[in-house]
Amino acid sequence: MKTETKYYGELEIEDKDILSFPNGLPGFLDERRFILQPFGEAFFILQSVDEPETAFIVTSPFLFFEKYSVDLPDHFVKQLRIRSEEDVSVWVIVSIQRPFPESTVNLRAPIIINRRERIGKQYIPDHSRYGLRHRLMSEKAASKVKEVK
Repeated sequence: MKTETKYYGELEIEDKDILSFPNGLPGFLDERRFILQPFGEAFFILQSVDEPETAFIVTSPFLFFEKYSVDLPDHFVKQLRIRSEEDVSVWVIVSIQRPFPESTVNLRAPIIINRRERIGKQYIPDHSRYGLRHRLMSEKAASKVKEVK
């Protein structure tokens, strides 16, 4: 099937590439079918299949925050039909800023995908030690990026 995307124009996709979000995403409850598109080496685009303008830049939090962890409650694990840790991929939404080193990620509410079942949901805990706008790069790394022009 063909779908229009925000960043890559029209793409041919297969049904097996579609991720189902039965409850949509907060603020986008009607968007329930997405694909993950590579976007550079460390980023992906979570692209709605049905609405081209609905696309989120995401990354694995573990690439940038080695001590990041998320503990999913049993009811959430059951909703996504997760059987093992290998089923799970964790993504965080990136808010791109200019200059890029000012970009932030939402570590508080990761997107959890069961790769085996191809279903996902954003996990929004009642309490979290993580913030909604955590800088993607440390001050030290950001200063190095600024130096390279």
